[in-house]
Amino acid sequence: MVPVVKPSLTSGKAFAAATVIALIMPGAYMVESAGPVVDTTGQMDGSSLVTIDGAPVYDTDSTFLMTTVSAVGNPDVGTPGAHALLALFDPNAQLIPIRLLYPRTYTAAEENQKNQAAMQNSQDVAGNVALEMAGYETKMKLTVAGALEGGPAEGKLAAGDVLEKIEAGGETIDVHSFSDLSAFLARTAPGSEVKVTYQRGEESAEVALTTAAYEPDASGWVKPGSQLGIAVTVSDVAADPQVNFAVEGIGGPSAGLMFTIGIYDKLTPGSLAGEAKIAGTGTIAYNGDVGPIGGIQHKLRGAASAGATDFFAPALNCPETVGWEPEGMNIWSVRNASEAIHAAEAIGKGERPELPTCQDASEGFAS
Repeated sequence: MVPVVKPSLTSGKAFAAATVIALIMPGAYMVESAGPVVDTTGQMDGSSLVTIDGAPVYDTDSTFLMTTVSAVGNPDVGTPGAHALLALFDPNAQLIPIRLLYPRTYTAAEENQKNQAAMQNSQDVAGNVALEMAGYETKMKLTVAGALEGGPAEGKLAAGDVLEKIEAGGETIDVHSFSDLSAFLARTAPGSEVKVTYQRGEESAEVALTTAAYEPDASGWVKPGSQLGIAVTVSDVAADPQVNFAVEGIGGPSAGLMFTIGIYDKLTPGSLAGEAKIAGTGTIAYNGDVGPIGGIQHKLRGAASAGATDFFAPALNCPETVGWEPEGMNIWSVRNASEAIHAAEAIGKGERPELPTCQDASEGFAS
């Protein structure tokens, strides 16, 4: 006769208790999904998201939405088991192991500090870029952070050198801003002889360099113009008018592009995109270049729920959008703020922007 073991009431209660504990206790996962969508030309919690002092500000009928990712869980504490279980069956949520993103020694306080610093930087840069594009003068100090190994400036420029002037082909400019330097190099062909005036310590000096072409990015695209092969840091930024922000509870660098467009629209007469509702994402650099970000699929869903008809995506994020396009939404591949602003104008006029869709742009990426 085979003995039969009957589960006791006590063991059943223990199993139930263990199950409840597993469902309510923090686990080892985070859950990401679409976060808040905010109009950069509008208000947040009853206050204007962006205000500008010292310049005329214009009303607009255009809507430029910054998109975000909502995360439940952090480097210290994962999401409760019940939430993680629900996320497994939610096509709009993503369950991510915490240690895939953060090492054990990394804390939530460090992550929050990093995100707030990135948000502050994105606001500073966006304000500066928008002011320059709207015709206002800005000034800053550009300091060499290092020279690329094997690049044009190796052994000639060093960390700490402050750029003052650059000359090529009979044209000389004072280096007052990152955009000045970038624009100059954009019209300078690779292999050109340039003379750079810089300050090292208390002394000014000159050095001759031969510019180099940019390397292709992941899509095979090569940035026009040429480079000096240096990394620079920006400091002592001076701009008039002043751009102020009232952003609470949102961190990270990815709102830079949409801040730039929204500020530019406020600084210029009329409605940049008519009555269009455009969403987007992307970091912004002092020369207006747009950089890639994380969580773009969640941001597309957030944009769709907010009623956006068009979405500006960083060119290098385009492959991540393929197959995730919300119905009726155009997703445009953007490399810099100038492209995005011209595209917004075209959309406002009911015209097709002179940009590739992300679907088309993704064909250039290696599979």
